[in-house]
Amino acid sequence: MKKRNKILNYFIGGAKYFYGSPIFVFSKFFLLIFSFVLFLWTYNQAFAQQRKVADNSTCLSCHDDPTISMTKNGKEISLEVKKFVFSKSVHSGLKCEKCHTGFNPDEIPHKEIITPVNCLSCHQNAISKHQFHPQMKFASGTGGNNDVNCKKCHGYHNVESPKNPSSPTHFTNSTNFCGTCHKKEKEDHLNSEHQVELSKNNPNAPTCIFCHQKPITPGSTNDLVKLKLNQEELCLSCHIKQENNQFAKSLINYDKSVHGSALRRGNKFAAVCIDCHGTHRLQKASSESSNINPTKVSSVCGRCHIAITQEYHSSVHGVELLKGNRDVPGCTYCHGEHSISPMAVVEERIIQKNKMNFNTIVSNRMVFCVKCHTNDTLMAKYKLSVLAKAHDWLPNLQKHWETVRCVDCHSSYEPPNLSHNILPRDATVKKCEECHSKNSILMTKLFKHEKAQSRQKYGFINGTILSDAYVIGTTRNIYLDFMSLVIFGIVIVFLLIHIFLRWYFRPTKFPIKENNHNE
Repeated sequence: MKKRNKILNYFIGGAKYFYGSPIFVFSKFFLLIFSFVLFLWTYNQAFAQQRKVADNSTCLSCHDDPTISMTKNGKEISLEVKKFVFSKSVHSGLKCEKCHTGFNPDEIPHKEIITPVNCLSCHQNAISKHQFHPQMKFASGTGGNNDVNCKKCHGYHNVESPKNPSSPTHFTNSTNFCGTCHKKEKEDHLNSEHQVELSKNNPNAPTCIFCHQKPITPGSTNDLVKLKLNQEELCLSCHIKQENNQFAKSLINYDKSVHGSALRRGNKFAAVCIDCHGTHRLQKASSESSNINPTKVSSVCGRCHIAITQEYHSSVHGVELLKGNRDVPGCTYCHGEHSISPMAVVEERIIQKNKMNFNTIVSNRMVFCVKCHTNDTLMAKYKLSVLAKAHDWLPNLQKHWETVRCVDCHSSYEPPNLSHNILPRDATVKKCEECHSKNSILMTKLFKHEKAQSRQKYGFINGTILSDAYVIGTTRNIYLDFMSLVIFGIVIVFLLIHIFLRWYFRPTKFPIKENNHNE
């Protein structure tokens, strides 16, 4: 008990000493000074704008006059600065002399040649912020063409912050604002699906500034592959990587697609999003004017795959598609839209009814043909026989399904055997000797099919070497063909060298001298 009282008295005595000490007095004084400084700073921030604007009262006493003007290059130029407009500007807290330098404001006229206002003297990072105008790297900050002139876009004394929703440079207003110069792009964007979503107040809907604040246009980089990677990253930043974006659910990972893989290998001709979907006039596939409308997809693919598209457009499918018939298959029906080839769903009963093996028709990609040509309603619409009835004349039908693809007989039959040129039914080959005869044209097509099957079964290397179809020129493997020819050439060269050496050192030319030892 005594010990506890002793400790308590010790702390009480210490507190009394601290409260009466100079340290405590100084602490109270410091706290009072700090509170006073904080009050002055808060007051200064609250009324800074009004005080600073008041400093420009001398200038505005003249320049607020609507009649003040000057003659420049034979033109009358107004020098009026509306006080109520300037007060709303982000520069309203600056003194006039901050921008208008190099003259004495007390002299009237101030100066014969006024020094142009240089925006870059303060906004030194303006060039890096304007990726959508690559020409800005040549900007001086004092004027120039519209695409490098700060004042042409941001105004003079009425500059508003781009973060202000009422500002014309705010990203939600950028379509109309940028459209004052880029009229065609504005027209396209206003008819795009992006604008439709923007009108619904979708926060993910892009506008001009949203997209073009990144280096996605020619001029922002000299590397075409880098440019395409930037464009791809921009599109996927919304359409895949935004979890709350409804459109992300229907898309796939472009990075793993055929086009994406080629682009990452450095192929500058690989297609990215805008190559197929367009740039500003982006529309749904259901729109007749859309790039990805089913009736136009073959033409879009044809920008790169020229020969195959010409081949397809000459086929029965291509002719009907160009007429606007949406029942016929286009490129994306078989090859898919982005990275994967969609598997057509065919009921098991249909496969069994036609005596087919599911794995076979999937591996040789004829499942897409079966999907449509077993549809009774669709075939009746065009007065065509369904698959089973159209092939009931073939003996041992099941064996044919396992070894012959639809395109082997139904595509262009003359070399070079164009598999995308599907022939009309009256031009389809129905003669047995066309297949079962020596050196028939069809055998050249079956060799290709056999080669593909061998590769799938044994792998690329073993399948190519072990395939019964291997003949130089038919494998389409130029490296293997070249290697074979090189090895063959080396063997011939060594044989010739061997023959030459045997001939050169023949015994008749260099006879062996016998040594006669006389004893």
